[in-house]
Amino acid sequence: MLTTKIRPWAILLLSTAILLPTAGLTGVDPVSAQSVNATDIQHHWAKNVLIDWQNKGYISGFQDGSLQPDQSVTRSQLAALINKSFGFTSSVPIHYRDVQPSDWYYNDIAIAKAQGYMEGYKDSTFHPEQQVTRQELAVILTSIKKLKSSGSASRMKDTANSPSWSKGSIGAVIDNGLMNGDEKGFRPKDTTTRAEAVTVLNRSLQSTGAAATVYNTAGVYGPASGQQQISGNVQLNAAGSTLRNMVINGDLLLGQGIGEGDALLDHVTVKGTTTVNGGGSHSIHVKDSNLATMVINKKDGDVRVETSGSTVIQQTVLQSGAILEEKMNAGASGFNNVVMSSLLPTGARVTMNGRFDAVDIAASSLDVQLVSGSIDSLAVASGTTGNRVDTTSSSSIQSATLNAPATIGGNGTVENAYIRAEGVTITPRVMQTSIDNGITARVGGNTVGLPLTPTNTKKKESNHNETTTPVNETKPTPNTDVTAPPQIQHLDVKNGQAVLPPQAGDVLFLSDMNITATLDGVPINLRSISYDSVTRTVHFDPLKLLHYNGKVLQVKIAPVADFSRLTRTFQGSVQISGFIGVITDTQGEPVNGVKIMFRRGVGVMTGPVEATVTTGMDGNYTVQLPPGIYTGEMQKDGFLTSYMTGVSLTGILNDTENGVIIQQADKDQIHIILTWDEFPQDEDVHLLGPTPDGFGFQTDSSEQQYIYNGEVYAELNYDAMQGYGPEALTIRKRTPGTYTFYVDNISQLHSGSTATLRHSSARVEVYDGQSPTPIKTYLIPAGDGNEPYWHVFDMNIADGQLSFTDRNLLLNAAPVSKYLPIPTADSDQAKLEQEADLIPDDIVLSYDTKLNQEIALTDKQPADGITRTVSSVELLSAIDADTDNEFSVTNDVYLSTADTGKGLQLLQYNGSPYTAPYKVTVSLRLGDTTIQKNVYVDVPNLDTWLNQAAIQAQSVLAQPAAGQDTTGLQTALDHKNALPQAAAVQDKITVLQELNAALQQLK
Repeated sequence: MLTTKIRPWAILLLSTAILLPTAGLTGVDPVSAQSVNATDIQHHWAKNVLIDWQNKGYISGFQDGSLQPDQSVTRSQLAALINKSFGFTSSVPIHYRDVQPSDWYYNDIAIAKAQGYMEGYKDSTFHPEQQVTRQELAVILTSIKKLKSSGSASRMKDTANSPSWSKGSIGAVIDNGLMNGDEKGFRPKDTTTRAEAVTVLNRSLQSTGAAATVYNTAGVYGPASGQQQISGNVQLNAAGSTLRNMVINGDLLLGQGIGEGDALLDHVTVKGTTTVNGGGSHSIHVKDSNLATMVINKKDGDVRVETSGSTVIQQTVLQSGAILEEKMNAGASGFNNVVMSSLLPTGARVTMNGRFDAVDIAASSLDVQLVSGSIDSLAVASGTTGNRVDTTSSSSIQSATLNAPATIGGNGTVENAYIRAEGVTITPRVMQTSIDNGITARVGGNTVGLPLTPTNTKKKESNHNETTTPVNETKPTPNTDVTAPPQIQHLDVKNGQAVLPPQAGDVLFLSDMNITATLDGVPINLRSISYDSVTRTVHFDPLKLLHYNGKVLQVKIAPVADFSRLTRTFQGSVQISGFIGVITDTQGEPVNGVKIMFRRGVGVMTGPVEATVTTGMDGNYTVQLPPGIYTGEMQKDGFLTSYMTGVSLTGILNDTENGVIIQQADKDQIHIILTWDEFPQDEDVHLLGPTPDGFGFQTDSSEQQYIYNGEVYAELNYDAMQGYGPEALTIRKRTPGTYTFYVDNISQLHSGSTATLRHSSARVEVYDGQSPTPIKTYLIPAGDGNEPYWHVFDMNIADGQLSFTDRNLLLNAAPVSKYLPIPTADSDQAKLEQEADLIPDDIVLSYDTKLNQEIALTDKQPADGITRTVSSVELLSAIDADTDNEFSVTNDVYLSTADTGKGLQLLQYNGSPYTAPYKVTVSLRLGDTTIQKNVYVDVPNLDTWLNQAAIQAQSVLAQPAAGQDTTGLQTALDHKNALPQAAAVQDKITVLQELNAALQQLK
């Protein structure tokens, strides 16, 4: 007896692929969506979403009026439809042997390569007609949506041993609800149909927020007044265009289609990332707009970005040369933080005109021209070389922190220079210089090399810290000219302190000073004021960041009215800024009592500390710092010294600057830690090592633990995917033998990222047991190569002791283990599982299936000794894709076990409006071992089979073989076309059999 069960076959989550039918697949050209009347989706489970996408122009049909929703998706179709739905337009040159410029998909494949979600093969081919498997879709989806790799694939029976290139992505899409399995598992090697692809892509876009709004022609977009809200992403690909009066809640792409032309953003707010891929020397104009983050990455030539009016761009990340210019209203911000990322090519030029709050240089050999205006805080990252910043008489730098060799040239001025590395040259006039012990530099034509003391400041022998009235050892000189207005000079103000310059005098006390302050122009009282006479610093309680972020604190220090050792008035201001975050361990648990010392710049691990904070009970912290990028050194007993990166912005509070601190290993354990810069976004660690029984294991993001006899021998503790790291790996059991440790550029291998390992400043540290300091440290070799693998070291363990063979090699192929992989047990169970893999998971019966004849499940005979039988056939209910309600397809019986018990047979044609889904259970037996496999068999309805047979007939008639008599086939096709819409089932059967007979005769 056939039973009815629910099969959630209508809800399949696969990947972000959209569909475009192709001539290479069907033999007919696609036609536009407007002309399609899809004849084969009327009763399909995905009907509604297919019609919706057809109306939007995302999918198009075939000349015969069909969409063929159950046909598998190819790589070229997938590329075309991802580009269309996501609005990708930027392309790069491609040179695949099997993709020609005349192919319809040539441009889409070029775009796919540029976007980095799909690459070619090592033999310079792309395989455009190859069908895409579910695991391939998982990798593509993870790349597009930038999902975090996960080990969740290990929970599913058919993905536990999936290859490392896909396993982490399978886990990621499962965790994010973008792909699911069913009772059969994840089915990683199955292909996906057109309907399934459209369904999952639609859900993927919904999870993103909305499909992209794309403007490909020049024009003015947005209302003349008021404000248009756009929930998703926006793409502008035409020169001479204007976006106005918009709030874009997603990302904005100014695409390559702009070329060397102009584009204007007028009263536009972008809450996501604004990416500039196009524009020329005339510029991208940003007027009275507010952008959170702008990324400039123009592949051919520099682009000029001009801000005007009240524009605020919180952070600008340069990945290519650029011209940044401000034409601002008084008091407006323009460019706040500018990051010259490690992706900038050697020799790139950056020209700047305006006032910039913070500039961080993380690349090497840059030519930076500060033509006019100022930089409040300049930082050159450690590990960089050959950078030059030129000033003019119209430009100045308030504070320059040089953590690497660099040159500041020109005839501008530098107020404060902090030199932390050899090889620094500064030719402009420097008001005050601090230099690390043991460092020499050329400043103003002279060689300097002093301790951390201002070079033009007289150092006191003792520190007189005064909080009340001082002991007056000398009588002050009366200030008799109380009517003359004091000369106001610059005061260096931070939130919590004000530093007087040397000209204020050497012997001062708090009683000499009249200290006042305003906050956004409103007078306030500073609390707990004290004065350090050695450093000439006035200290006060900092204003709380959460309450006053973005407000301007102004401090004024004037002589007291009657008499004072202070003879001048000093005034300065600072905008309250900083960031907050949470510090957790590798398990995600908050850690309290962590001391964090912040230093200015990227990857700065030594030198003066700008601010120090301690985490609270929930692991949270708040730090007040001027705009810029900072490296936080995290310390706590029982933990390794770890590092994090935080960004302080102007006027916006960054509240997710979180960090991970790594616990010290137990006595016999070994920690291996990887950190790197912002790019590439994702680097992965791999450990190859010996098992106790003489084989080899691998631990990485896809195989996060190696377990032997119930004990964990090695595990990946933490996997970072958004730059900086850390990646933490622990060897828990010291199995004797050789271990190989390497790093790969997962962003390059899987996403096509152009960021290289050599430019990542990657660092690997090895900790033995409970040692708080590393026993080995490796720095990645720099250079211009793009090798995706870094073989760091080999390590031998003998009698519990460690010895290292330093490799430090960049490679184009991953290192391999000296040990054989852990073997699969050669058992009856394993043989049966191999046999089960030969049987398809899904079968769709063809239109030429004959009644009451045995239908084989596979054309392969069982291996010796294995018997294969069909034990049950169950008719399943379907689930409506829109309502999630189940419904019965039919009460008729179409499919049953064949008389031999080894296959199936069709009892009658499906005259219902729906495809009839069956679950067929196949039993496999070898000796005393039996396993079962479920095979899902769809019996299409007569309308579907008639359409398929008609398509085949049209194909034969279009190109008949020489000497063929196609009269009978043409007659049968005419009978099919003459069938009325409400034809009787028997009439349909008659025509179908006539078509099949005519087709068979012509074979």
